[in-house]
Amino acid sequence: MIGIIGAMADEVNGLKFVMSNVLIETVSSVDFFLGKLCGINVVVAESGVGKVNAAVAAQTMILKYNTDYVIFIGVAGGLHDALKIGDVVIASSVVEHDMDTTPLGDPPGYITGLDRVYIDCDARLADILERCARETGLNTLRGTIASGDQFIADDDTRNRLKNMFNAYAAEMEGASVGHVCAMNGVKFAVLRTISDTADSSSHIDFPTFCKMAAENAIKVIKASITQI
Repeated sequence: MIGIIGAMADEVNGLKFVMSNVLIETVSSVDFFLGKLCGINVVVAESGVGKVNAAVAAQTMILKYNTDYVIFIGVAGGLHDALKIGDVVIASSVVEHDMDTTPLGDPPGYITGLDRVYIDCDARLADILERCARETGLNTLRGTIASGDQFIADDDTRNRLKNMFNAYAAEMEGASVGHVCAMNGVKFAVLRTISDTADSSSHIDFPTFCKMAAENAIKVIKASITQI
């Protein structure tokens, strides 16, 4: 079983509407759509925005639906200079940029319990997603994605995430899903398409380009699901 999570309706509706044999179950106020996508057993959920919502959806998928893989998809703010709106970032690792126990001597982003800053994504899943994204003609980069409960829309924060974590994109959920998957020993991946550039224009670009960017992510998932 493959679990696919997006934070918002635009990020998952394109998958839900083409699934077959669909059964809908609601757990912890989240609707889980079980069925087949391109003949593959999947469960798809719209978690809601933010790290806690995404973590609840991921933990439910793992414990209730016994997912072998969890993939988080959706849009993000681009941090790497080579990224434009509509481009793709496949996570090689994820980091919770708002974890901060530096007063205790820990490095920024350090996760107590996991005892690390960066959570590595499954290399095989990332390889498949990257190859399929490139085959669909989308400009694609692979690197660290930074997550935090904050919509990034200023140059100072943008530059801090780039310089501190070498992050390629910023969003609000992926690393929390990685955190849950690491705790449960489940393979995961994060696929993001760029809706804005996480700067002072983001509040304008995000609502303008979010749907288009999300459609690119859905296109990649459809192309890759049978290979996973």
